[in-house]
Amino acid sequence: MKFYMKQKLFSLRETFDIYDSNRKSIFKVQGKLLSLGKQLRVTDSETGEYLVDIHQKVVSLFPKMQVNYHGKHIATVESKISLFKPKYTIPEFGWVVRGDIFAHDYEILDKNGTLIATINKKFLSWSDTFEFDIREDDVPFVVIIGIILAIDMVMDSASD
Repeated sequence: MKFYMKQKLFSLRETFDIYDSNRKSIFKVQGKLLSLGKQLRVTDSETGEYLVDIHQKVVSLFPKMQVNYHGKHIATVESKISLFKPKYTIPEFGWVVRGDIFAHDYEILDKNGTLIATINKKFLSWSDTFEFDIREDDVPFVVIIGIILAIDMVMDSASD
């Protein structure tokens, strides 16, 4: 299933929507303006129901993001040491991230090498547009989207 996201480049508080292939808003994402570490919250666009939150683990040698689903910890996105390119893992699921992370063209694979999702970023003048192609899986789409957002937050934290 394909999802799309546009992030505004010049926004004091990160707020954006995630759309389906019909350009209908499915999820709303909102960042916290003043917080210790980066934080995002994902809600259902129609009902306003809180679904996922992502927050930075502040005391850590390398950037880590915690992903919670309905208030319960479900995944951690970790940055690992690598000589030539960054490496990210999601240990709770045994997933790895492979591809050109800096260009935001990458894949999430399970422990057997099965494709979970592909992420592509298109650079535009006033916003960055992402396309997520998420395969059917036992994990809810919104959790995978939360993990994708967490990967983006880890990349941003590593470059700060």
